[in-house]
Amino acid sequence: MNKNFLVSGYVLFLSGLVLFGLMHVAIALYVPHLGGWGDPPGKFVTVLNEIMGWVPYVLSVILMIVGAGILLDQMNKWIEQKENQQ
Repeated sequence: MNKNFLVSGYVLFLSGLVLFGLMHVAIALYVPHLGGWGDPPGKFVTVLNEIMGWVPYVLSVILMIVGAGILLDQMNKWIEQKENQQ
């Protein structure tokens, strides 16, 4: 198991998680100042449009997916290595 890939998976997942949380805090702080919204997009999408938060929000999801993918890949390699040793 390559430790560098494992560390990069942890870093990517945690940075995506922090960015995801900060975006939700920003959305929650902006909702009281929201003038109005439409029913099909809703409050969430309206706030993301008004604070121009689509890029960091989508980036946070991508970072979490890539980080989780790396972690799962490394975990599968570790399990295969343990099975081959037995």
